[in-house]
Amino acid sequence: MKIGLHTRLKPGSEERYEEYHRAVWPEVIDAIKGAGIRRYLIFRDGLDLVHFIECDDYDSAIAEIARDPTSMKWEAEIAAMMAVTHDFSGQSSDRMRKIWEL
Repeated sequence: MKIGLHTRLKPGSEERYEEYHRAVWPEVIDAIKGAGIRRYLIFRDGLDLVHFIECDDYDSAIAEIARDPTSMKWEAEIAAMMAVTHDFSGQSSDRMRKIWEL
């Protein structure tokens, strides 16, 4: 399963967001991998962020991560920098529709 997500930073938070992602907490990485996510990339264009995720079952993986207290602490810190955040509700409001793949 390949998932694209769109989120957006608050103006002025770009450097802080990138600084956080240069040192992602090891427990968060373990939770992401433990939830079955094999690949996770984030691209930035100005304030816009595009996340690319590969896993077997995104909805299951994101639900598992949402139950992890350390991951949710990380997400709360990241959310302070975000105008549009990653959706852990299961509603997938941040999910992008795949148009084409080579």
